[in-house]
Amino acid sequence: MAATAGTGTGKVTVRNARMTDAKALGAFLTRAWREAGPGALGFTGASEDAIRDISSADFLVKKINDPNLRMIVADAGGDIVGFASIRAEGPRAAELSGIVVLQSASGSGIGTRLIQRTFRLAAGLGFKTMVVRTEVFNERAIGFYKRNGFTESATATEKVGRMKVPVQVLRKAIPEQAPGLATGARARFSRPAG
Repeated sequence: MAATAGTGTGKVTVRNARMTDAKALGAFLTRAWREAGPGALGFTGASEDAIRDISSADFLVKKINDPNLRMIVADAGGDIVGFASIRAEGPRAAELSGIVVLQSASGSGIGTRLIQRTFRLAAGLGFKTMVVRTEVFNERAIGFYKRNGFTESATATEKVGRMKVPVQVLRKAIPEQAPGLATGARARFSRPAG
């Protein structure tokens, strides 16, 4: 089920990514990187080559079809303005492995809607905890996660390209009945339609 609402960017539908989204998702990732700037928080270690690779239709079709990953998009009339993804981190924990909203759509509530959708999916898959990692100096992202119920649980160092990046690990318990998930409904990691 897709969630639709009006925002400052027009009517936006938050839904699972489809194979037919690969080209638009690639354009979105490139645009998001350019709007934010190459040194922007959340893009630490990203280069023009890395962005080109992860924005390619071939790469994105593989990711959309990956049975261990669920990708979500915020679609504004065919233009993707936000993206999130989750993957299993263990038998009981899901990782919010990516969330990006265009700078031009920042503050419109799209990020919150994306994160709510990830919780519904994770709950439907039986996960009990959501984990997210971000740079320790990315105060804006840490604040966003805390406003959405996450708490700081650890710090770590991750290798991004050739860089070692200090990250803050945040966690949130997933309610058994996440908002918007019908009683007994189960999402499945399976090949998306489209």
